[in-house]
Amino acid sequence: MSLEDLRADVQKVDQEIIRLIDERVRLAEDIFEAKKVLGVKIEDPNQEKLVMKRALDNATELGLDAGSIKEIFATLIRMSLEKQHELLGEDNLP
Repeated sequence: MSLEDLRADVQKVDQEIIRLIDERVRLAEDIFEAKKVLGVKIEDPNQEKLVMKRALDNATELGLDAGSIKEIFATLIRMSLEKQHELLGEDNLP
């Protein structure tokens, strides 16, 4: 495979990652609606820990750098929380 072919493959993976992030954020909207019906808070530290543990366990199984995966999932969790706060009508700007 040529360098160009490999870079094209990376670009396809990158596009899929972006698509999956979008899907995850959209699921956060559904989660917000469920939380609203149940009357529970947006923040759920136990769930956040569970998500992070699951991600780190999966990373370890695949031999990926756990520190990097932790950063990525911290960002994904933050994005989900920000979306839910936005839906609640809270402004996240300083």
